[in-house]
Amino acid sequence: MRKNMRALLHSGHRSVLSSWPAIVAVVLLAQGVISLALSRGPALVAYYDISYFVLLLLTCGVAIRNAVQSRQAVRLFWSFLAAAFGLWALVPGSWFNSVVLHGRIPEFLFDNPPLFLHIVFMIAAVASRPHLKLPSRRPYRATLNFLILLFVWVFAYAFYLFPYQYGSRGTAMILRFEALYLIENVLLLGILGRLIVRSQSPWKSIYLHLFGASALYAIGSLAFNLVWALKGPLGNPSGANYPALRAPIGMAFTASIFWFLWIALEGNKLQPKLNQAVLLDTTDPKYSSVFAMLAVLGIPAVGIWELFRTDEPSGTHEVRLLVVMVAGLLLAAGAFAENYLANREFTSDVTVAHNRLRLAMGSGKSMGWDWDLVTGQNIWFGDLETTFGINADTYLAGEHEFLERIYPGDRERIARVLADAVQDRRPFRAEYRVVRPDGTIRWLADTGRFYLAANGDPQRALGIAVDVTDRRHAEDARREKEAELEKTEKLAKVGAWKWDVETDTVIWSEELYRIAGLDPAQPAPSYKDHPRLYTVESWARLSRAVEESLRSGTHYKLDLEMIRPDGATRWVIGRGEAIRDDNDRIAQLHGTVQDITERKQTEFALRESEERFRLVSNSAPVMIWMSDTDKLCTYFNRPWLDFTGRPLSSELGYGWAEGVHTEDLKRCLEIYDRAFDRREEFRMEYRLLRHDLIYRWVSNTGVPRFNSEGSFAGYIGSCTDVTEQRLAVEALSDVGSRLIKAQEQERTRIARELHDDISQRLALTVIELDGIKSDISNSNLSAFNRVAHLRNYTSEIAADLQALSHELHSVRLEHLGLAVTMRGFCQEFGEKHKMRIEFRCHDLPGHLPGDISLCLFRVLQEAAHNAAKHSGTPRLDVQCWGTPDEIQLAVTDAGVGFDPEAAAKGRGLGLFSMSERVRLVNGSISVNSNLLEGTEVHVRVPVKAPTGASSSDHTPSDSRVHETI
Repeated sequence: MRKNMRALLHSGHRSVLSSWPAIVAVVLLAQGVISLALSRGPALVAYYDISYFVLLLLTCGVAIRNAVQSRQAVRLFWSFLAAAFGLWALVPGSWFNSVVLHGRIPEFLFDNPPLFLHIVFMIAAVASRPHLKLPSRRPYRATLNFLILLFVWVFAYAFYLFPYQYGSRGTAMILRFEALYLIENVLLLGILGRLIVRSQSPWKSIYLHLFGASALYAIGSLAFNLVWALKGPLGNPSGANYPALRAPIGMAFTASIFWFLWIALEGNKLQPKLNQAVLLDTTDPKYSSVFAMLAVLGIPAVGIWELFRTDEPSGTHEVRLLVVMVAGLLLAAGAFAENYLANREFTSDVTVAHNRLRLAMGSGKSMGWDWDLVTGQNIWFGDLETTFGINADTYLAGEHEFLERIYPGDRERIARVLADAVQDRRPFRAEYRVVRPDGTIRWLADTGRFYLAANGDPQRALGIAVDVTDRRHAEDARREKEAELEKTEKLAKVGAWKWDVETDTVIWSEELYRIAGLDPAQPAPSYKDHPRLYTVESWARLSRAVEESLRSGTHYKLDLEMIRPDGATRWVIGRGEAIRDDNDRIAQLHGTVQDITERKQTEFALRESEERFRLVSNSAPVMIWMSDTDKLCTYFNRPWLDFTGRPLSSELGYGWAEGVHTEDLKRCLEIYDRAFDRREEFRMEYRLLRHDLIYRWVSNTGVPRFNSEGSFAGYIGSCTDVTEQRLAVEALSDVGSRLIKAQEQERTRIARELHDDISQRLALTVIELDGIKSDISNSNLSAFNRVAHLRNYTSEIAADLQALSHELHSVRLEHLGLAVTMRGFCQEFGEKHKMRIEFRCHDLPGHLPGDISLCLFRVLQEAAHNAAKHSGTPRLDVQCWGTPDEIQLAVTDAGVGFDPEAAAKGRGLGLFSMSERVRLVNGSISVNSNLLEGTEVHVRVPVKAPTGASSSDHTPSDSRVHETI
């Protein structure tokens, strides 16, 4: 409700103001008619006085309301105006005093004094300059200025007019009053004119209307007083004596009062805007002091001048001297009060300025210094703790302490700067380092000047030093970062740029000049010159991207071909993005240009190499594949795709594994993953589904790939169809197996023949020879010895045949086990060949398949025979041991050694026979030998423990055997 009422009042207020000219015109027309109708008598005077009185009181009330609703200088302005209108209202109020009060109030209070003083209040109002934002205590100054102004005009009135107020020289008094009154009005209009020039809206409008209303009133008042003085001071120009003047002069006064009322109402309307002062009062208060000084000097001067005048009556002369004396006393009291207030204000201002200086120096890490060069006294003040490490606000430095505290490397330079400042008679500025008592170094920026005597000798120096350590450190860090950035740009071959769209100003970094092949000392090419820096195709793409970025603010990234001045081309990556201003308009673009010529050349070379590789690989008779660092295959050549009959997309990644036989897949992937993780070469065979849905055996070999810098790049491999080879190997293995079986059968047959037939016959021969030997007489010693020799020779042959029979077919291997058989063989072989054999055996399972036992025994036999024939050493080490998955046999000698590759190419079948036997039981054999470094034969045969058997299921003799024979 309250808001609605306020809105209604404001709307009504605006409507009244908008129709104000019409209201004034109607009132003035009515006043003219009334003036003509009431041509004689006091009725016309009463009408004028009452209408003026009501309008002026109304104007005073509106001004008082404005003052209550305003603040600071604006309140003072409206208060002075309200007082002015109130004093002015006393003049037409004389009718009320004479008619209603019957003259109980002295008449002079309603005559010239209020009419004179209301202009003083108006001058005070406009002199307060309400359009300015006054600092603290400025309203007090405005009041003091008003009091001085009021005193001067009162003195002028008392001195110049009062002696004539009640004298017989009425015309002279009127002319003197009008002269002084005109000066008042002209002064008011001059101040208003000056304020109109220096103010801003809405105060400019207020001042303009005040100027117009005051000018209209001044013209009417001048006309009224001149006519009054010329026609007779006892006449009344508003009455019947001067009917030609009463209407226009009355209408001028009415119009001016209405105008003042409209200004007050307009001020109430513009109150929020008027209270927002936008300008700071920066005028020098010395002018007020000059005005006060002129007033103090002027009043006694007027009194002295009056003493020497003889053209005035003695009464007038005495009154004026009395006014001068009273004014002198009042001036003395006022001067004392003004001096006291000024000193207090000065002390307060100095204290505030001092505190502000301290706070500014403390927050700004600065200190000041005052150096008396005559006495050598040097006073430091401010933030001395930060700058010099002095725990005090003020410090009296020694004569040479300043230079002593400067960093040694800066002393000579600073001394030269000070000397130059004295010689050139100009201020100086320098930055230098100082050393604090704790050894830390601070940077100071010092500004000062020298004050010289008449002969040019320096007498005093003042200055201020600001701690700029943080700034210097920041600048050093910035320079380091710029150097690092420049180095980084050079290493990365990246240049930066910025383009101002409105001015077409382009800024390039030094690296961008190098990329473009231009001189860094020259200005960067403008955007209009950029087409000559790129090929036609590249510039077309770049210009489209720039236009889109300017339109929508999107960033861009393009591969561009740049043309250097020497005709060479460079490949670059151009990046750019928009920069918006405070109004969200795109004002600039900035970005980078990266030289990728080498990378492009490498890409072109790599692309050509890949094309050649694909051409060669697709023409090769083998299947080729490649994988990346994540183990996923990325390439298969045409022979692979033709073999599988699948598209490339189906083979990529792990798709190729779909064609691997399910029985081989797990083993295949384990070998692949293990080799990949170790970055080592691998080879594996598995069955792969061919396009005709037949599984074929392939041999897959893979090797790791590495980049030029040595980083791992993946694998490359090849596959060949080895189905026919495997069939041939299987057939050959079958033949070999049958040959070995036939050999063993033949060995068994020969061993049986030797044991059962030849050995028996040799035994019978030995028995017969024993019989013959017993039948020969002792006399025939020669025959006896021959028979005995023959009998021993035959026994040796029988023993050799027995041993040969055991080697060809060991019955102990079948009945006593591998360990006992090996130990027996080593014992017999060592005794026969006069060799020292160290035999160790442990952890053999109790039940070994016959083919494995026979394989290991035959390898031992072959290795022992080879050592006896070729090693040239009487010592042989034999070790046989078991693990949960395999059995191992090692036969080692320290003999002359041999070359295994050369031996394999020879005619001997020993190594081949051992290898073939081991292969038939899925084992592996390695022969390690070098000349003069001995030989080692190492066999590994896989074995699967029987279900339910434990590691303790050994024969007693097989548990652990260590025997030297």
